[in-house]
Amino acid sequence: MWNGLQAYRTSIILLSALVIGGTLGLTLPEFALKLKPIGQIFLNLLFMIIVPLVAISVTSSIARMTDLKKLGLILVSIMLISIVMAIIPAVGILGLAMTFDPAQGVTLDLHQSMQTEPGSMDFVSLLTTNDFVGLLSKSNILALIIMSVISGIAIGQSGEDGKRISSMLDSLNTVIMKIVSILMFAAPVGLGAYFASTMASQDSELIVTFARAIGLFFIAAIIYLTLGSSIYAWIGGGKAGVKLFWKNAIEPAATALGTSSSLASLPVNLRAAKKMGIKDEIADICLPLLVNLNKGGASMITALKIIFIYSLLGLEFTPDVFAITILISVLSAFVIGGVPGGAFLGEIFIVTTLGLPLEVIPILVIIGAVTDAPSTVINVVHDLNATQIVERITQKRDQTKIAAT
Repeated sequence: MWNGLQAYRTSIILLSALVIGGTLGLTLPEFALKLKPIGQIFLNLLFMIIVPLVAISVTSSIARMTDLKKLGLILVSIMLISIVMAIIPAVGILGLAMTFDPAQGVTLDLHQSMQTEPGSMDFVSLLTTNDFVGLLSKSNILALIIMSVISGIAIGQSGEDGKRISSMLDSLNTVIMKIVSILMFAAPVGLGAYFASTMASQDSELIVTFARAIGLFFIAAIIYLTLGSSIYAWIGGGKAGVKLFWKNAIEPAATALGTSSSLASLPVNLRAAKKMGIKDEIADICLPLLVNLNKGGASMITALKIIFIYSLLGLEFTPDVFAITILISVLSAFVIGGVPGGAFLGEIFIVTTLGLPLEVIPILVIIGAVTDAPSTVINVVHDLNATQIVERITQKRDQTKIAAT
């Protein structure tokens, strides 16, 4: 049994620390408030590494990706499908959460104002800065990601010089990931202490809202996994494609649930794709790329985190906030999801981009940890769907070429 829980070791430790912290906050509030500096030190350490982590990780991953530019249609198809498969679950969970508010009127009182005025998003400032120095601030993560993607493309198109820079970035990325792994040893203590101080001034009813939010995600995940997967399989191969998909998707889904890792599920996914009759040259190219790019489960949970926190803080979820939530969700799935070892990067990304109070980070971590396994199942299973669709697109292209000759 313990071997089966090993994949969830980190999540179990984190959740245990947060439960202990929350209990201290509710039972010994005066003591819990004194723990806040410990949590603040841990968060500050993460904030100190966030800019180089994003810049180097995203740039190096994009630089490597553009080595496949000769494959043209396949690469473009993978990117477009991944984006669409990130938008659909994000929009769906937002619609569900707006209909069935998981907060149910419970308000989180943090006595802290937002850094940005709710309802008045400045998209120019979110997406760009007016000088290079601005990219070095954690408050401009979106702009940093955009510039990192552009830089990665430029490096990938710069021939031998680009390869030398890409190799250097890979080495830097290894060092950055090691720094992150060192910092994460303190995560249970740091986040537990911060959550204790947050809960010290809150109503115990706040705990119930977590269950509602997580329950909402599980309902949405089941609907999306069954209905969405069937529709994607039909797009990729018609009725026969749906039958083939469900005949072979169970093993990858079970592996994803057991390991909570898209990467660990890759060998099983490759075998399933070949059993489905997908060409080797398609499966061998698409699935390794989709492991990092196609993360609809991550997009769904990111969107839920944002609307849940807005509801808890009593903030209006305006059309502008809706749009930026979709953008953050897609980027979390498409770019940040591919950053190895970037623990809590998604939570920090949400908080800094939307100007939310730092106290909400442990709440986001709780939701993310509990929903990680089903989210991974969605990611893995839909990698198979995406590969089906890519194969159909390439087959149509080949048939068009044959007809033209």
